[in-house]
Amino acid sequence: MRISKRALGGFAALALVAMTGSAFADHGKAGLWKITTTSQMDGQKAQSFSSEHCMTVAETKNDTIASQNASCKMTNEKAGGGTFSADMVCSGQVNGSGSLTVTYDSPTHYTGQLTMASKTGSTASHVTNRFEGKWASADCGKVTH
Repeated sequence: MRISKRALGGFAALALVAMTGSAFADHGKAGLWKITTTSQMDGQKAQSFSSEHCMTVAETKNDTIASQNASCKMTNEKAGGGTFSADMVCSGQVNGSGSLTVTYDSPTHYTGQLTMASKTGSTASHVTNRFEGKWASADCGKVTH
């Protein structure tokens, strides 16, 4: 099945929920983070993209990952030992459910995965996003959330 650019954009937005969310319980450093995501949909060729996020001190103090997408809600949140996991349900332009895991192996590095089974219009798809965040600098420059 061929995935449209619009559907890919929707899945990329879901990936950003995970990538740009806050840290949890004093994990990660405030400042500029560079995130690389590799997205794999329904046997299609994997696609990678990069983004930047300015993580605030307040975000590093949170004990959850704040969704940047109002149509997605997280449940069954668990945090401990440098790892956060949750189930996710999205409704709106993209309807679906999946799971998210983020692991900080140091204050300057994390990895994670978001898997979603979703439906956009009449197109059902499955996507796996693997992502890695690296702290770049205390100064975010012009980068905002």
